[in-house]
Amino acid sequence: MTKLYTIGIGGPSCSGKTTVTRILKRILKDVVVIYQDDFYNALKNNLEQPDKDIPIDQETQLANWDCPEAIDFDRFLDTIRHTQKNKGVLPDGFHSKEESNAHDGSDALDEETVSELAQRLSGLTECRFIIVDGFMLYWDNRVLDALDCKISLTTSYKTLKSRREARQGYHTADGYWVDPPGYFDQIVWPEYVRLRERDHALKEVNTIDTDENSIQQMMYKVVDQLNKDLI
Repeated sequence: MTKLYTIGIGGPSCSGKTTVTRILKRILKDVVVIYQDDFYNALKNNLEQPDKDIPIDQETQLANWDCPEAIDFDRFLDTIRHTQKNKGVLPDGFHSKEESNAHDGSDALDEETVSELAQRLSGLTECRFIIVDGFMLYWDNRVLDALDCKISLTTSYKTLKSRREARQGYHTADGYWVDPPGYFDQIVWPEYVRLRERDHALKEVNTIDTDENSIQQMMYKVVDQLNKDLI
């Protein structure tokens, strides 16, 4: 009987989550991905102005896409549980907008290294995987409890700011979101600082610093953690 494992890849915007997730897809093969970014409250209704469901920061009057209140955690959890119950099959009609966002470095890892990492996980060759990718993945205890392996990426202010401001934008419910001027310093970073205090307090979450590790080093650490938690 094929075993099913659910892997959590958490961390702030631009920390490298999508890079890790998409490299793991290359390594593990039998993988389905659930991106938390597909579960903003703005995406739950077919409205002319879906972004009206995103909280407004009272101090800046900017839409705050980086707070827990912006996420529909019930729908997020229902999708995880449905996919687990159905052996890695997503709900009928589910469509990921995040798959359209191509800002990741997954092609930076050569095939030889991917093959070597896959060999390290040879004990999981008959398994199926759900990867759950999210910037506030460990905020809700129900989601936390649904994961078999929990990894969190962390990065410095300087690196996150540089990466975020280099991006062109994001696909959203009503088209394309581009950060307003100052958005990282006013919204993204303060929310991350608030959320990471909880992540760091969770002993079952393994943290990897992407400032201190290359993509290759980072993936070896991720694979070692999978071996530890799943085999």
